Amino acid sequence: MGLFSGSSGRTAFGPLPPAPHPIGVNGFYTQHTNELALRIRERKTAFSGDDFAVKDAANGQTIFQVNGKVMSLSGKKDVRDAQGVDLFTIRKKHMAIRKTYKGDDAKTGQEIFKVESSVFVMGTKLKITFKNTAGRGEDLTLTLRGDLFDRKAEITLDSGQPIARISREFANAGQIFFDKQTYVLTIAPGVDASLLLAICVCLDEAANDQG
Repeated sequence: MGLFSGSSGRTAFGPLPPAPHPIGVNGFYTQHTNELALRIRERKTAFSGDDFAVKDAANGQTIFQVNGKVMSLSGKKDVRDAQGVDLFTIRKKHMAIRKTYKGDDAKTGQEIFKVESSVFVMGTKLKITFKNTAGRGEDLTLTLRGDLFDRKAEITLDSGQPIARISREFANAGQIFFDKQTYVLTIAPGVDASLLLAICVCLDEAANDQG
């Protein structure tokens, strides 16, 4: 199966509608015409440092790799494609008032997205800002709201339309449920899977910073 054949599974929330236009920073990873569900391993402690693969939750194909260097020690994490080519370098901004992470282009070093974390009444909120170079080139803001520790969250556009969900559960024809060390990121058609994975890496760091 090809990279963008799409996952046939559905979460308990029901299918995500397609994005109104391509959204993200890497147009190649917006080309899936169906939902794409990625299985992600949760980093349980601040001292785990091994690399791991991010796989299609339906068929097990490796889509991305994450460099497991401990951010608090090395100052960065790397998101790579399936062949090991660097896509993003993610760093924590230590002097920021709010807990803030930035994603730099692996080739140019230019900042291409920023993730700011805050706590609100019902859980955790991440604000993601970037220039939509995969689409119209406009400045965009995404919002993640949910339970940071249970990995249960929804990512929305400013309009309120959901474009991704995070859950411990993923159901396809076999009704597969993953263990507590993994969770699933389900991404709407037309949304940059590499950017959404990078947001999950920042979510993982934020959880360990608070843990």
